[in-house]
Amino acid sequence: MPSIFSFGDSLADTGNLLQLSLSESPLWTSLFQSPHREMLRRPPAEAFGLPFLPPYFGAKNGRPGNLHSGVNFAVVGATALDDVFFKERGIHNPFTNISLGVELGFFKDVLPSLCSSSSDCKQFLRNSLIVMGEIGGNDYNHGFLQGKDAEEIRHFVPLVVHTIAEAIIELIEFGAVTLLVPGNLPIGCSPAYLTRFQGSDTAEYDPQTGCLTWLNRFSEFHNELLQKELDQIRELHPHVYLN
Repeated sequence: MPSIFSFGDSLADTGNLLQLSLSESPLWTSLFQSPHREMLRRPPAEAFGLPFLPPYFGAKNGRPGNLHSGVNFAVVGATALDDVFFKERGIHNPFTNISLGVELGFFKDVLPSLCSSSSDCKQFLRNSLIVMGEIGGNDYNHGFLQGKDAEEIRHFVPLVVHTIAEAIIELIEFGAVTLLVPGNLPIGCSPAYLTRFQGSDTAEYDPQTGCLTWLNRFSEFHNELLQKELDQIRELHPHVYLN
């Protein structure tokens, strides 16, 4: 596997937000200079014997130098749905206005520097790994943590999942055949959510883990819809490996 191209949010960002200078907080600087950044950069690149993935905005001129081993397009706070979708609903993204569509645009921008023709690109991407996310979690996080109704946010899920699926299909059309697609985390176990929705009703908590069960069911709903979309893609593109 000669190259890896990664999309997503903070779970995969290796320095794009820092380079975009969307936050001057010492917290962000320390995060991206800490061992956590190295932890994010190592797998899966290290497993394939590849250099650590450079952030798309990581070089002095705004672009990484060696693109052929892969690029990381992930940005802290990124969403699957476009920023305008959330602005229309009064939801503010405190980190970035970058969405999956924007990241895919970054990928299209660098593609001509990797291959000279459509057939060359297909061959190049056939031997590359695409890491699609995790993406979509912030579409819910920003809404939940800003006090939006859970039922309203639940209506986002089919749109989020469909957007992820469309991006995957577009990458397949470019030539990608090996894609890793993480699901949503059990957000009911997140300290931010446990703090935001803390209460005295013990029935809302899993007795074994202490996690909020209704939020974990929300994550399961996202993952179930995502798996259905991936199953449909597998049927349409049986030569593609989706995991």
